[in-house]
Amino acid sequence: MLSMSKSVFSRMTLQGTLYARNSARATPATAHLEGDTLRLFWEDGQDVQSMARCELSEPMGETARTLVLPDGQRLEFQDPAALRALAEWETATGRSSLYGRVHWLEQRWAAVLVAGCLLLAALGLGYFKGVPLLADRVARKLPDSVSVTVTDQALGILTKILRLKDSTLPAERRAILETQFRAMAAEMDPGSGRNYRLVFRSTLIPNAVALPDGLVLVTDKLVEMSKDDREIYGVLAHEIVHVRERHGLRSVLQNSAVFFVWTLLSGDISTVAGAGAAVPTALAESRYSRRFEEEADLGAAEYMVRVGWGTAPLRNILSRIDPEDRHLGGVEEIFSSHPMTEKRAQFFDAYEKSRSGH
Repeated sequence: MLSMSKSVFSRMTLQGTLYARNSARATPATAHLEGDTLRLFWEDGQDVQSMARCELSEPMGETARTLVLPDGQRLEFQDPAALRALAEWETATGRSSLYGRVHWLEQRWAAVLVAGCLLLAALGLGYFKGVPLLADRVARKLPDSVSVTVTDQALGILTKILRLKDSTLPAERRAILETQFRAMAAEMDPGSGRNYRLVFRSTLIPNAVALPDGLVLVTDKLVEMSKDDREIYGVLAHEIVHVRERHGLRSVLQNSAVFFVWTLLSGDISTVAGAGAAVPTALAESRYSRRFEEEADLGAAEYMVRVGWGTAPLRNILSRIDPEDRHLGGVEEIFSSHPMTEKRAQFFDAYEKSRSGH
């Protein structure tokens, strides 16, 4: 029950329930608020207090609010009208806290809708812009020892996943390819100090995989399918860009960002440590994003045009490795991390023509 005079915020009367200190005994009580002065009356007593010395619980929907007096007694208000009056009194006297303002916003659907839209926009911006930027900075700041450790462990995992065996290519053939690869890496990533090297393995899959510390795994099948060494060098240029731009570590960091933030906020540090130990597995099983693949294609195209090879060798071997004979149309591209081979070929052709001025 609530009654207020014409001067709403200078005087109001509220009915509540008084609880003695450290007791569950409830006593009906009447509270008179006059400015900052509280006059409290109950069955066998009364009290006068300054509201500045009392502690009023924060508003939360239509739940009861509690006024804790200096002596430990608690005055509880449950009546909706009293709750609204208390909120208005707080606002008028400057006692409204941040939670009070949040409560005020929660009662207005338009404000809730706007806040929800802003939250979604902030989350989207953070995920699509903030997380990649942060992952890039963290990956570039990690010491080389981390890249070496992750590479060694990821190579072991890849060996099991792809059932890799020792290369059957002649040693002379491997030496020629590695000599050219090191020269390319020195030109494409000058001054980095990374230990670029090729590792050849035998498997049925024609592929090349770049790992963080500069190791590039090449399968015998890729070499065997090439008709010109420049085709292999085009693929290797693509992989060098992956290493140079830290795409491997950035990809794992980006994909793990939400998980890491959640576990850190929840305080489960052991989970974070376990996730860190799983990074090599995540790296071995992850795929680069479409944007990373396009960056690597651009870097490879720049190099091949600069040295006078043109992009045809890379286009040719890509069409041989992935002829796109599955005819899945646009659906396949949506779920693929790589751009479709036809579009990559169109990009290489357009880039070469733009550099030649045609």
